[in-house]
Amino acid sequence: MDVVYVVGPQKRSDELRFSLRALAAHVPHDRVWIVGHMPRWARGVEHIPRAQFSTKYQNSTANLRAACEHSKVSDEFVYMNDDFFTMRPVDQIPVLHRGPVAEVAARTPDGKYKRGALATARALRALGVAEPLSYELHIPMVIDKAKMLDALGRPQVRGIPVVHKRTLYGNLAGIDGEQAADVKVHSASQTAPGDDPLFISTNSGAFTDGPVGRLIREAFPDPCRYEDGYTPPSDPEPEDDQEETAPGPPPEAAPPSRPMVRASRAAWVDYAVDQGLDREAAEALTKAELQQIGG
Repeated sequence: MDVVYVVGPQKRSDELRFSLRALAAHVPHDRVWIVGHMPRWARGVEHIPRAQFSTKYQNSTANLRAACEHSKVSDEFVYMNDDFFTMRPVDQIPVLHRGPVAEVAARTPDGKYKRGALATARALRALGVAEPLSYELHIPMVIDKAKMLDALGRPQVRGIPVVHKRTLYGNLAGIDGEQAADVKVHSASQTAPGDDPLFISTNSGAFTDGPVGRLIREAFPDPCRYEDGYTPPSDPEPEDDQEETAPGPPPEAAPPSRPMVRASRAAWVDYAVDQGLDREAAEALTKAELQQIGG
């Protein structure tokens, strides 16, 4: 099963770096996809470039839709945000929810996010879900591409500026699950959620300046296979009484260098293809969108 990160525009990406380290260490998976902004240091991941010009809520919905529409992303995938950290090994991602949307909304401060929760609940009730559950936990979630596209395409959902995608999907797909408290750490003064949490999520302040950020950085101090600076572990030397195995394949060639900013659009298309994007998809992008690839 693939893993999909939806990533908005940003100048720093330390949380994504450590999220990938936690993923590599603790979650069985196939390919990793980054939809949206991909930092220069990322290696060994697939990229779906997408310009991030709308609100963060609309960008994340469009990024998720792009992943679901991509033919090479696995039919089921683990949906991730760049501030999710898996702190212990898991065999599979658990199915969890926060309880009824009405109860969660009652504890949520007024604002766009709360209005989005209530609007999503109204849409679900119009679609026959009597008491919608909230799935807006800051943890990985397994998504079926076809079912998510079906959920996002319902007429009752159109026009909701802050649609709660996890809640919409979880209720319409009937995934059920167990109720759990959220693991989001909202400030630098907060500590980890519980004594030995399976998942932690942070905001930038908590990750940079808080004890939770230090806990995460200390847990994953070394580069993983998805970032530059990673050194694969060397094979042990054969014992004197053992036969040496045949040499492995030659190392991969260095990735192609990025074109100059003033290079032609055709050069940027060729670069996108070298990065693994289908030529037809690359040809459909603007030069500005092409320049986001690998950047």
